[in-house]
Order: sequence, then structure tokens, then C-alpha cells
Amino acid sequence: MAGKFSHNLKYIFSTIRSSFLPALFFLCALTMFYADNPYSDEMSFTLHYLMLITAATAMSLLYFANQSKPLFSLLVGFAGYLVINNLKLKYGAEYIDSAEFRCVCFALPLNFVLLYFLPQTKLRIRRNVLLLLFILTQALILQKYGSFINNIPHLNILLEAVPLWACVLWCLMLGVIALNISFKNTIINTGLFYADTCLFMGLLYSQTSSGLTTFFLGFTLIIFCTVILDLYHRYHYDTLENVNSKVSFANHAVSKFPFKYSVVLFSIDNRDKLQTVLGEKKLHILEQMLINRILEMQYEVYLYRYNDSELMMVFYENARHTKEFVENIRHNIAATEFIFASHKSIKITISSCISEKTRKDLYASEVTERAHNALHKNHRFNCNIITVVS
Repeated sequence: MAGKFSHNLKYIFSTIRSSFLPALFFLCALTMFYADNPYSDEMSFTLHYLMLITAATAMSLLYFANQSKPLFSLLVGFAGYLVINNLKLKYGAEYIDSAEFRCVCFALPLNFVLLYFLPQTKLRIRRNVLLLLFILTQALILQKYGSFINNIPHLNILLEAVPLWACVLWCLMLGVIALNISFKNTIINTGLFYADTCLFMGLLYSQTSSGLTTFFLGFTLIIFCTVILDLYHRYHYDTLENVNSKVSFANHAVSKFPFKYSVVLFSIDNRDKLQTVLGEKKLHILEQMLINRILEMQYEVYLYRYNDSELMMVFYENARHTKEFVENIRHNIAATEFIFASHKSIKITISSCISEKTRKDLYASEVTERAHNALHKNHRFNCNIITVVS
């Protein structure tokens, strides 16, 4: 019970921490708009160009970082901004009664829900090409047949510039996203929630140039800072297996670890064959279950990702005591049946190599390299074994 409470408390603090900067940008946008609306023309143009520069910078960063999920959200939001500006030039103040604007109010929340629940993947894959084609096709269909939306009854009830039904749709969308964060909090998920909320406020107050530019600028800034935080987090933390990265290990070795400790490098036996059979996604799930199983054994162990195929355990013990712990872990893993959500089960074994830090080792990298080389050399043709290197 105490462990569950501690886990929930840790999750709440993690959510607050990942929400801090996006919430701060959103609060700044609200304060700026309500305190100084309407702006001067010079101020509105400055914010407009600042938004364009921020959007272009964020898109470039996301492209080179190879992240699809926030990039598509930014593209859709930016397209909505351009469409609304064109509608204001075309219809003037009457744009809020146009079918095109109501199609924007209808299409944006549906697309944001779709994009929000997409898994975070690399950008340059076939699925994302199909997704882009779907969004473009959707835009063409709404442009040609979007007048149907004016035939829906009770569209004359407006909350600021947005129809009441669209406000309800947006609130449902944001409610679903907020509920999802309570179960799966990541930096990207939390940031997109605040970004989408900011964009909704931009639609509400799109009649004023100050509202449109302020909240759409907030939208792009939130996504931009979210991506920066996520890249920094990924540099120090392996999000797939929920363990610290090799960089974090190097930092902890300098600032946190005692003078003597033991490093255990380990990997799943026949990992390449398993990846061929299970696929990359299920292999990562298997590694998550493996890590959780090790943590359930309640040893005082610290886990890290060493490279794509190897994980690392650190014990504040000498090599002899560490070998006893690793031997128990090895037997436990071999006896465990790992069950996927599809009810498919699998049994695995692990091979590991133990390297103890001694007075001769000036750097932690010397310890890990020693273990890495021995793991490759001794376990190439052997499975389910433990090696100790001096």
C-alpha cells in the first residue's frame, strides 16, 4: 500500500514538473491578452512575425530531430492560423459565419485527437506519408463539401467567435487528453495538451488580431519548448524502457556513486532472432517487462541503458556479492513467463558480465568498456551465463 502511494505521489510530481513550462507559457499568453487587448498595429505585426519565425524554427528542429507527433500537430495548427487569416482578408468581420471557418472549428479538434494518440515514432516512415495524404485529402473534401456544416441546426449560438457546438467538441477533446495524461504522462503529451488549449483560445478570440496572434504564438512556443525539453530528457533518459541513459550513468558515476561499485552489463540471449520474430515494438515491451521483473526483486540496484542491445545494472557491492545477486536474477528471469497484452507468452534467458571498479580505474567508462568487451567475447556462442572480469 505504501509503495503504491509512493508511486502515485511520484507520478503526480512528474506531471507537475512536465507541466511547468507549458503551463507558464499558456498563463503568460492569457495574462498578456487580458491585460493589454487590443494591441497596437505594430505590436500585432511583431507578434505575427515572431510566431512565423518560431513555427519555422520548431518545424526545422522537429524535422532534424526526426519526431513525427509534435511536428504534425504544429503543421495542422499553423495551417489553421493561415486559413483564418485568409478568411479574415476575404470576408472581413463576417468570416465567423462562413462555412470555411466552421470547418476549421470542426476539423482541428478531431485532427488533434488523432495526432495526440498516435505513437511517438520517427518522422521519415511510410505511415507518416499516408497520414499527411489523409490530412490533405480531408482538407480538400472540407473545402469542396464543407458547406453542409451550415445546414446543421442551432449554429447561431456563438461563444465569442466559435459556435457553441464547436466549443463543446473542443472541451470533449481536451477532456479526453487530460484524462489520458492521468494514465500516461510524457513531456510531449503534457505539452500538446497546453498547446491545444492555447490554440482553442486563439480560435475563441480570433475576431481580434491580438487574440489570434497571442494564442497562436503561445501554441508554437509551447510546442517548441516541449520539444527542447523532450530532447534533453531523451538525452538523459531512455523513454522506451523507463531507465536512465548512458549519459546519466557517467554523471552519476562522478557525483553519486561510492568509490567502489560493480557494473553488470546484460542482454537478452538471441536478441536479434527475437526481434525478427516479435518485431521492434514487442521487443521493447519485453525489455520493459524484464526491467520491471528485476526491480520487483527489491535489490538495491540502479538500471541504465548502455546501448541498443545492452542494459546495465549498478550495485554498490564488490564483484563477489554482486555475482550472487546476478545469479539469483538470472535464475528468476529464466523461470519467468513473460505475457504480452495479446496473451502470447515467452520465456527468455539473459547473459551478463560483471566488472568491479577498482582503484586502478580512473573513469567509469573503463569499467563499462571492460564489461562490454567481455560480454561480446564470452557470450557470442554461449547463453544464460555470467562472467566476471577483473
